[in-house]
Amino acid sequence: MRTISLLLLITASSLFADDAANCRDVQGGITTNFIGPTETLGTSTGDLAGGLGVSVLGRSDGANGSIILHVHHHWVTQTGETLSFNDAYLTIFPTPVAGFYAASYLDGIEMNENGTGRYKGASGKAYAWGAVDLNRKQLALRYEGKVCFAKE
Repeated sequence: MRTISLLLLITASSLFADDAANCRDVQGGITTNFIGPTETLGTSTGDLAGGLGVSVLGRSDGANGSIILHVHHHWVTQTGETLSFNDAYLTIFPTPVAGFYAASYLDGIEMNENGTGRYKGASGKAYAWGAVDLNRKQLALRYEGKVCFAKE
């Protein structure tokens, strides 16, 4: 009985280690410009470096003067791989400076399995925070999270 328990423990440990081996922490920065009332285009640095754009699909009022933006991301890495994300919600919080907002993806951004290259079948979640300057039509964010790659 003791041998069976030990064998199960070793097997379970190797399964968890295998899953962890396919996951990577990611972090970096994002800068984009508004190219229209509901579209941004810009770049990302760090582990997911490349080009990206965001489409604002809708907006709603949040607590204490905040605004919740329903958004969709378009992201291509420097190596030409596409990252695919579920729609997300960016909350922007007013500051004393008119048109300048603090920003945060409070619930994170979920990666889905529809990416290409090494991101095909990948999953993960990232959080980002930063600032939106509507006067200059610019956005700057810091992101961090985890990407789990599909097993080959």
